[in-house]
Amino acid sequence: MSSAPQPSDYHDALTELPNRRLFDDRLKQALHLASRRDSGIALVLIELAGFATAGDDTVREAARRLAPVLRKADTLARWGAAQFAVILTDVTEEAQCRVAAERLLAALDMDVAIGISRFPADALDAAALVRNADAARARARELGRRHYRLYAR
Repeated sequence: MSSAPQPSDYHDALTELPNRRLFDDRLKQALHLASRRDSGIALVLIELAGFATAGDDTVREAARRLAPVLRKADTLARWGAAQFAVILTDVTEEAQCRVAAERLLAALDMDVAIGISRFPADALDAAALVRNADAARARARELGRRHYRLYAR
């Protein structure tokens, strides 16, 4: 018999941000609302480049710096060991993604690679949105220090 999820099952213990489980749920909700409202969202994947085994202090500091540059309606989550993910809501133009990426880069005084994918422009479901943002992040990482890329087919 499995027990119901506990509140701690939805947040990362180190950063106190939503974890991937909660993030996945919020992404599905954001996609559903965007579809109903004929609006858009963007998925942003952030990797602390060169920090494959980033120390706890580095990850905690990155989370502390990222949160204030986002809007209250956006969701910031710990995505992996040295990765974060963001859902930007009510995104109607590519320029909004660029502004957000510049703010995120400015908040982090470290090597970082950021990939962005948009709904509905780049993907129509959560899995494709994640795949495309990850591909854009990989391209940003290839460029070196402190880059971001929007998904391009």
